[in-house]
Amino acid sequence: MNMQQPARTVLVANQKGGVGKSSIVAAVAGMVAAAGRRVLVVDADQQANVTSSDLGVDGDRGRGLSMALQYAHPLEPQRDVRPNLDLIAGGPALAVVGAVAATAAQSGTDLRANLITTLGDLCETERYDLVLVDSGPGDAPLLDALLGTARYLLVPTKDDDASLSGVELLAARYLRARQNGSLIQLLGVVLFDANPRATTRNREVFEQVGELLEGSGASPFETFIRSDRAAAVDLRTRHLTPSELVEVADTHQKHRLQRLRQKANLGERLWSRDPSGLAGDYQALTREVLGRLAAAESGRVAGGVA
Repeated sequence: MNMQQPARTVLVANQKGGVGKSSIVAAVAGMVAAAGRRVLVVDADQQANVTSSDLGVDGDRGRGLSMALQYAHPLEPQRDVRPNLDLIAGGPALAVVGAVAATAAQSGTDLRANLITTLGDLCETERYDLVLVDSGPGDAPLLDALLGTARYLLVPTKDDDASLSGVELLAARYLRARQNGSLIQLLGVVLFDANPRATTRNREVFEQVGELLEGSGASPFETFIRSDRAAAVDLRTRHLTPSELVEVADTHQKHRLQRLRQKANLGERLWSRDPSGLAGDYQALTREVLGRLAAAESGRVAGGVA
């Protein structure tokens, strides 16, 4: 039985929804797995966006993860949802976790200890190179268990006040988790759905984020994820990672004239003409995440609290 927080486990969280958590998890996981490294995605969100929308998997509706949290039942991943990429699915079965936490004192249930044990045992057996955990914006007891289990925290945000308030709320829970014995380190905050041309506004947001992270030892990520509505639609409706979408778009362009002659079904339409810019952002973010992980593990701790 493993009671150590699993190494190289990155929680992606913000207490505001719609800030790119699932998209970042799917994109980074897909790129690391495509490079030949073994990756596990844990979808700890009742909405299961990374499971159903991003990766296109039916899953078990979160039952396996819910059983692990409540009873330390061994985790059984869905294997090779992409080459080298395994998945613990999310879904509505996770809704019971809040109720379980409310009676934890009477029942003796320890969500954090159960998750550390089950995820640690799975990682020890499977030897994953990276574990990425997606989280929902609500369900505070589950979020606290995740903060107590993961070794690293990545926080996406948009540039609006509500998203930045979500960062601030999460920062308080993060600090409390560390005070309660968690080894979690903050890798930094990444700006999502940004306008690449809005350099002044982006700089202002980075300054605000820097103030929110003051004293944490972390800095905002240099990479930001651009706004690309058409690509976002294609990614979700076709259940593709950014790299996969680039390949599909290339093929789509090559056969465009042929489809027009044949009057192909509009349902086959691809909305994004060139998703390579967005895919490049995710590739740069993946490199930066891996670089910060390596720095933290070597003791240099660039972008994290030792």
